[in-house]
This record gives sequence, C-alpha cells and structure tokens, in this order.
Amino acid sequence: MPEVIRLGAGELPSPQTVLAAAAAACRGEVVAFPTDTVYGLGTSAASKEGVSRIFQLKDRDPDKPLQLLAPSTEQARRWVQWSAPAEALARRFWPGGLTMVLPASPEGRGLACCQGPNLAVRVPGHPAALALLGGCAEPWAATSANRAGEPPLADGQAVAAAFGDQLACVIDAGPAAGQASSVVDATVTPARLLRAGAIPAADLLAAAAFPQKVLFICTGNTCRSVMAEFLCNKLARDRGLTLIARSAGLAADASIPIPPTVRRTLTAEGVAAVEHVPQRVSRELVDWAELILVMERRQRDHLLSQFPDAATKVATLAAEDVADPIGQPDAVYAACCRKIKGLVELAISRLASSVGKF
Repeated sequence: MPEVIRLGAGELPSPQTVLAAAAAACRGEVVAFPTDTVYGLGTSAASKEGVSRIFQLKDRDPDKPLQLLAPSTEQARRWVQWSAPAEALARRFWPGGLTMVLPASPEGRGLACCQGPNLAVRVPGHPAALALLGGCAEPWAATSANRAGEPPLADGQAVAAAFGDQLACVIDAGPAAGQASSVVDATVTPARLLRAGAIPAADLLAAAAFPQKVLFICTGNTCRSVMAEFLCNKLARDRGLTLIARSAGLAADASIPIPPTVRRTLTAEGVAAVEHVPQRVSRELVDWAELILVMERRQRDHLLSQFPDAATKVATLAAEDVADPIGQPDAVYAACCRKIKGLVELAISRLASSVGKF
C-alpha cells in the first residue's frame, strides 16, 4: 500500500508533505489527492514519464488528454491563450468545479500533457489540492482517480486500495463531493458545454456569454455613441464590472470635434473630463468588440454590408431608433443623453443579473 497521509477536517498538508508530494510529482511519480469534486491522480505536467504512468494506471485511451491543474488563475493564464469569456468564467467559478478548454500558449504546448492545440485547465477549489499545487514549480497533469470506464472515486481509502503501490502517496482528506467538474469549450464563441458536472449548465453558459468589450456606433461619433461609451464605462465601474466600452462612427471625421454640449450633458450625469477624438469604424474595432450596439437600424445594415461576419454580435441599442440630436438645443441633447443612459443601464443590468457580480 502507498503511504496514506490523513488530514482532519479543514486541515492542510504540512510543509513537509507538500515538499515530498511536489518532489514525487517532479520525478514522474503519481500522487493521489482530494479536490472539491472527486479524488485525482496527478503528476508534474512537464514529466513525460509521469503522464505516461497515469495513462497506464488508468488504462486510459491515449487520445484522451489529461487535465492541467494550476494553483491560481494567474498561473493558469501562463499555459493557455486567455480570452474575455475565460476571464468571466474564471472570475465566477475558480477556484472550483469548472474545467475550461482553451488554446495552449507557446509554453503550454511544451508540456508533456499537451497533445494538440488545446489544453483543458482548472483551478480546483479544495484547499489541500491548492496547497499541493502551490508547492510545485510546474502545474500538474491530472485526471480523476479511477480506472477507465469506472466511476470516479471520492474517498482516499478507496483510491489507495484501487491503485496500491503504483502511487507515491495518497493525501486523504475524507470524502469528496463525488461529482466531476463541468467542462466548457472556451475556444469557440459562444462557449460550448462539453460535460455537465458540478456547476449548473445555465450558470456556466450565461457567464461565458457576458461581453467584456462593447462598441457603440452612430454616424459621426460625436454625440450618441460618445455619450453611450462614457456612460457605459461609468456605470460598469460603479457596479464593479470588468467591462470596457468604446465608440466609433460609420462616417466619422477626426477633424470634427465633439460639441461642447455633449461634454456639458455628460458632466451633468456625473461623467467628468470627457476627451474624445471621433474615429471611423474599422476592422480592428469590429474584431475587438464582443458586442456592437448601433443607434439606428439602418446603421446596423450599413455596418453589416462592410463586415458581414460580425452579424452574430451586432444589435440595436433599443427597439426603436435613438434620434440624432446634432444641431439641436441643449435640452434635446440632455433628453437624448438620459434616454441613452437608461438604455445602457438596462443592458448592463440584464447582463449582470445573468451572471452575478464578478
């Protein structure tokens, strides 16, 4: 039987245990440990010998790559190509029972557990697992502690009995929850659920769909879209949301300044120091945005005639057009600003309520 290190409720592995487990993993040995979902089998993700040993232990299909475990989101970002949906998911569900499939970074492609263009990565929620991962210089390649085709084991004693001396040690923290992590493919937009698990599918997909980058578009990018940009950024900051808004115009001219009335109107709504140079819609801006909101339906048609591939992320700010106040008295600008503020507040509220506050 392998060495079994028993932990009491809420107890962390000792520094000596962490060092010994990390050393074993780096040598290519396999360590069994608890997570917030089920027990796992892990080794250094940089060890070809260790990765091969896990496949042999489980009799696992070699075409089914192992998961990458990291002690923090910051560390996970090193091994994959990060994205706004990944950030939204990580902010809400990590540490926890979520595994995300993302394109491997150049460093990630060098890991022994990387068998293709993507990596499945997770930051587990169990404090003992995080302590073990934090004690190793490299992330761990891991999988559930069970033989292929059998249910995942959720008890340290059962893991020790199943794998015996093939393990370097077993960290036994008592029964685990018993439900495997949810798996989301975040390489596509919108993200796709690959495996239902510990986290409700509706919560995952709502969080993954939350846009982090919003582009507002009008005609000249001097009035409506500018008001929407600055109001959206202020409202997002006030709510603690990681959302960035920009604006552009279909026929913008950088030599035409925004009217002083726009600055005065925004100041009255609590937005100070408004500085803006009109910019024309570009391929770069369209690609940057995850959500594009136009003021008029005809602007949507015009935009899609230039960028038809953006159809899935373009919408009107409201069901009816937001009229252009250009050349009108201050009161018209103020009314337009209030209308846009209300529409932006409604949009942010709907988005935020679908995923909670990050």
